[in-house]
Amino acid sequence: LLPITAFILFRLMIPADVSAQTAEEWIARMDQQTVLESAEYEAAMTVHSSNGSQRSFGFKGKIAGADYALMEYTSPPKQVGTRFLRRDKSLWIYFPRQDRTMQIQGHMLRQGIQGGDLSFEDMTESRDMLESYDVSISSETDTTVTIMLIAHDMSVSYPFREIVVARSTALPLVMINSDASGNPIKEIRTLEIKRFGKRLFPVKSEFRSLLIENRKTIFEIKSIKFDVDFPEDTFTKKTLEE
Repeated sequence: LLPITAFILFRLMIPADVSAQTAEEWIARMDQQTVLESAEYEAAMTVHSSNGSQRSFGFKGKIAGADYALMEYTSPPKQVGTRFLRRDKSLWIYFPRQDRTMQIQGHMLRQGIQGGDLSFEDMTESRDMLESYDVSISSETDTTVTIMLIAHDMSVSYPFREIVVARSTALPLVMINSDASGNPIKEIRTLEIKRFGKRLFPVKSEFRSLLIENRKTIFEIKSIKFDVDFPEDTFTKKTLEE
C-alpha cells in the first residue's frame, strides 16, 4: 500500500519460492515489497463522493526514510503547484497563489485529502509494520493468510489492523483498519500490482470509509522510481516554498 507511503532501510528480497510460516514472516515479506527507503512517483487520485459525484487530482511526490515526504498537485489547474511537506509528525502545505505556508499536526494528518478517504498520513507514511505492531495469524486458506495486528502504541492512527495477504505474492489483498476500541473505520483493497524487477508493488488501491456509505477514493501510481538519491535540501521548507 500506497496508499503512499516510506520506509525502513531496504532489505534483500526473500525469493518468491520461499514460503513464510509465521505471521512475522508474512508481514516481513510484505514489508520488503511495499516499504520504501526512497522513491519518486507520479500518481492520480479520484474521490467518489456519497452523492455520486467524482473529482480527480494528479500528484507527483518524493519519499525518503520513515518520516520525509514532498508532494505536489499536478492537476486540476486550480490546485497545480500546491505542495505538501511531511517531516516526522508535522505537515506543511504551501499555497502558491497566496504565497502562504500553513502547518498542520496531530489528528489533522488523519483527515481525508479533498474530502476523500485517503488521509495525509496514508499518503505520506509507509513504515515497517513489525516495528509498530504485534502480529498473529487468525485464519488461513489455500490462497490467503489473514493476519491480526495490534499496535504497541494505541495513539497511532490505526491501533488494530486485519490484513488478508495473498500467498502467491505476499502482498495485501484487503486491509481493515480499526480504532482503539476495535471498531473498523477504513477498508483498503489492492486493485492492481505490477512487477518492477524482482519487486512486486501495489500500484492501484481503493480506500473506503466504513463510517460513511457510498464513498471511496481510488489512488493509482502512474510511474515510480525506487531507491532515489535526493539532494540534502529536498525535504525542507525552503524547497517547499520555491
